[in-house]
Amino acid sequence: MFKAIARKKHTPLTVNMLWLNVVFSLFYWIMESLRDVIVFEKGTISARIFNPDPMSFWMRMLVIFIFILFSIYSNSLREKIEAKKVKVPRGAEAYGIVWTGAGFAAVYWFLEAFRDVFVFQKGSILVRLILPDAMGFWMRILVVFILMLFSVYAQNLINRRRKIEEGLRETQERLEKQVEERTSELLITNDQLVRQIGEREKAELDLRLANRALQTLSACNEIVIRAGEETNLLKKICQTLADMGGYPLVWVSTIEKNGSSEIRPVTQCGSKSRDSGLIQQTTEDHTDERNPVGQAVRSGNASMVKYLSKDGNACKSWAVEAVNHGYASLLSLPLKSDGEVFGALSMYAIDSNAFDMEELALLEKLADNLAFAITVVRTRNQCDRAEYEKEKMQAQLLQSHKMEAIGILAGGVAHDFNNLLTAIQVSADLAMMEVGETSSVYKTLKEIHLVSTHAADLARQLLLFSRKHPMEYLTLNLNGTIQNIHKMLKRLIGEDIRIEILTDPDLSLVLADRGTMEQVIMNLAVNARDAMTKGGKLTIETRNVTLDEQEASKMSDARPGPFVRISVSDTGAGMSKDILEHIFEPFFSTKGIGKGTGLGLSVVYGIVKQHDGWIHVNSHTGHGSAFHIYLPVVQPESKMESTDDGGMTAFLGNGERILMIEDDERVRQFAEKGLAHSGYKVVHAFTADQAITLFSREKSEIDLVFSDVVLPDRSGIELFEELIRIKPELKVVFTSGYTDHKAQWPLIQERGFRYLQKPYGLADLLKTIRSTLNA
Repeated sequence: MFKAIARKKHTPLTVNMLWLNVVFSLFYWIMESLRDVIVFEKGTISARIFNPDPMSFWMRMLVIFIFILFSIYSNSLREKIEAKKVKVPRGAEAYGIVWTGAGFAAVYWFLEAFRDVFVFQKGSILVRLILPDAMGFWMRILVVFILMLFSVYAQNLINRRRKIEEGLRETQERLEKQVEERTSELLITNDQLVRQIGEREKAELDLRLANRALQTLSACNEIVIRAGEETNLLKKICQTLADMGGYPLVWVSTIEKNGSSEIRPVTQCGSKSRDSGLIQQTTEDHTDERNPVGQAVRSGNASMVKYLSKDGNACKSWAVEAVNHGYASLLSLPLKSDGEVFGALSMYAIDSNAFDMEELALLEKLADNLAFAITVVRTRNQCDRAEYEKEKMQAQLLQSHKMEAIGILAGGVAHDFNNLLTAIQVSADLAMMEVGETSSVYKTLKEIHLVSTHAADLARQLLLFSRKHPMEYLTLNLNGTIQNIHKMLKRLIGEDIRIEILTDPDLSLVLADRGTMEQVIMNLAVNARDAMTKGGKLTIETRNVTLDEQEASKMSDARPGPFVRISVSDTGAGMSKDILEHIFEPFFSTKGIGKGTGLGLSVVYGIVKQHDGWIHVNSHTGHGSAFHIYLPVVQPESKMESTDDGGMTAFLGNGERILMIEDDERVRQFAEKGLAHSGYKVVHAFTADQAITLFSREKSEIDLVFSDVVLPDRSGIELFEELIRIKPELKVVFTSGYTDHKAQWPLIQERGFRYLQKPYGLADLLKTIRSTLNA
């Protein structure tokens, strides 16, 4: 064996030496060619390498042959020595190879000198032997060195072989002694192996089980890392445990949140996954019946039945069924988050030894990882929902801000428009008073007044979407309210939707604010339009209804009695039951981000509740929707909405002095002219400061202040508060063309001030002034 090792050890050296000899031969050939060109000036390098003269060619080949021959000799000698075919020389005989190398070197030196004389005619043989040229000298020295190196190498092989033989003898003696000692040790070891063979088989079985559990844990952990959705996560975990873990039935259960003892299986996999009788669905133990899943959930620790066939008496029905299916053991592991158990991972095994300590530890780790993944997925889903709600709220807030801006713009436009309409109406009234009813232009002036009144209605209807105008409850017939906005509805809804108005000719009266009721109908009509994307039919119907106790009990917030019902129905997509539960919530919308504020129906609901009514909705997916609004009936003697513009004689003045503060020149001019023509004395001012100056000078003669709410330097209310400190009994009438917060309607209502909304006619102005003075 050691001989083979020694041979194998030196083989690479032999191969390297032969290749080195070949490389050196090539190097020698090139150097000889270089010397021929530089020293003897014989042709070019390329010609001397590839086409030398015959003498040089055979001289080079002879030298290369000597190198190869000497290498072959050295290798042959070494192999024979290793094969013990040649006796290893000792003493002086050991240097024979070196002398042989020296002989080859001398022959080469002589042949080089011979070639220099007879080929290149360079001096005599003696001179070229003793005193060659410098390059020739070093070339010969290099070749001699290589030959001597090969000789020394061969000699070292011989010396190494001798040492190896001596070492082998010593090693053989040592091995013989070790073999004897080892033989006795092996006999003892053999006895130990016989005893360990049973233990190893058991360990191999345990290792296979642990390896299976570890592979299963690794696969499940990879699923956990990539978890994206809870149901898919649980399904993959159960499937992996069934396929890789070899568990015939695996399921995950979660605790019901209603406080009951039910634990609901959410995912199950395995060959018997449809056998629900094998899966415990309660956290409680029945009488004389053990429930491992319930124990795991209650205790927060793993619960195991090791031998179902033996423990069947404690587990009864489900255990007997499990044994009939070939199951031997059951393990249930709790799923916990922040120390609170929210479910369990359970599995059956066909081997009673399936759940040993190592496998149990790995499965417990898996349960912890699974619980963490479920918690992460749920938290991520909650964050996603929160982010979605945040984006939705931001979009709704943006839309609300846009509507707010539109409302502010509309309020400003309405203010200027109402001032113009006020000037038109008062001018028309003055002209009609001057010409009389018998004049040919009276009818034209009457038409101008009527058209300006309709223009004021149009401005008010446009402002419905800004939701900012003062509330004034009047006794209304809602048929007229619906007819007033019919034309606007046509423009708003579009040509692909047909509008049908069905009114009860004997409709009872209701106490309501006309503007907000128009807003209710507008909002419902817009929602109906959005639900009919492909066109359809919008129906608005009014009807008198009387509800009894039984009928009222069928509707939320309803009560018995007589009511006026307004129904707005469409043939659109309809709504599901889940959507119906949220339609009146602020910012709830089904129109998508950026397509609705989610405030329309909540505003409708608030307005109807303010009118002491309620809304009932009927809707089904694909069958349209119907909104029924119920408002209580009032008696006719309540305050009626007045449309009579005549009979101003009773409201003429008796020389009372009025301080008028109005910053719009046209409104001030025509209102002052109308009041003066009607028997009142008017002094005017454009700003609050001018009014204070005038009032301070003529306070004893001022009977009433008629002021715009919004003045250039301060509000009309602030102005009046300063004036009544000077004259406490002073009376006031406020007016404004604004319909938003600038009109300060809530404060005016709270303080009980008289208010006249622009645009107003001369008749309305005189009535308000006279009623205030007479109060």
